[in-house]
Amino acid sequence: MTDKNYTALFEKYLRNQASEEEIEQLLFIIRSDKRVQRFFEDELSKADSTMDETTKKRIYEKIHTSVKPERTVFAATSMGWKRVLQWTAILLLPVLSALSVYYFTHKNEARNHPTIITAQNGEKAEAVLPDGTKVWINSGSTLTYDDSFNRENRPVHLDGEAYFEVAKDKKHPFIVKTQWMDVQALGTAFNVRSYKTDQQTSAILLEGKIKVSAGGKDKILDVNQRATFDKYTQKFTTDLVEAPNFVEWKNGSIYFNNQTFNDIAQTLSRIYNVDIQFASEELRPMRFTGTLGSSSIKNALDILTFTSPMYYTVKDTTIILYYKKIVKKI
Repeated sequence: MTDKNYTALFEKYLRNQASEEEIEQLLFIIRSDKRVQRFFEDELSKADSTMDETTKKRIYEKIHTSVKPERTVFAATSMGWKRVLQWTAILLLPVLSALSVYYFTHKNEARNHPTIITAQNGEKAEAVLPDGTKVWINSGSTLTYDDSFNRENRPVHLDGEAYFEVAKDKKHPFIVKTQWMDVQALGTAFNVRSYKTDQQTSAILLEGKIKVSAGGKDKILDVNQRATFDKYTQKFTTDLVEAPNFVEWKNGSIYFNNQTFNDIAQTLSRIYNVDIQFASEELRPMRFTGTLGSSSIKNALDILTFTSPMYYTVKDTTIILYYKKIVKKI
């Protein structure tokens, strides 16, 4: 096994991604390859200075007592190979765990520099990723990726909402990771929304196909399908929608699909960077479907006033929403 393959196997173990066979292979290499044993000692000697000498000495001793060849031969003949692996794991895995702190905090720190793209409340952002993927980022959202992007795959982390036009590359899967849902692109254009304040996380497909994973389930979406995961009920559902409506925000408009006034207020607050409060609680659960122009917050609120039982006032920098009781004429 080459040094590169060994390192990759070691990283998989430390990330809890290694299979049982790979762990057996790793343990065998550690016990039989003196270069690997020296690697552990070298890494330990370069470890964080906060590790005291007594701790280092104990780990050195553990390495040496764990790799005596005569003990390996005896165990293999009298106990059987599986017993050897169990015994080896007990001795060596603590060594791996002790070294993992150094390995990740120092090795990865040097190579994985995060790139963070943020659109503050009242702003939007556009970006082209290193692979050529185009991303539009909505207000109050953050997109993050690091130097591992485009090595084995193309992972990005999203907090908020973004629209992706993904550059095709079958060898390097493009994956959007959110707190509640992962979305893998299969050469496609799609929208992902996952704000911490929202009850639901969703993905909507405009072109191609995507694989959506949430709540322990996977679904492949076709064009104009939406996948939704409810954080409170833990339900994962799909439905048909007019997908282009849901990316109107990218072009300057705001589309709401049967959303509550509570959700609408949060969205307007984020887009226009204003404080919106409810004077009438009965207004919060009421729902609205339609598109609001985003020329100004006043324009958006005026449309809501004309089409719903709502009116508003402005006090200093705060917008207050009221429920307007409708009196029926006899």
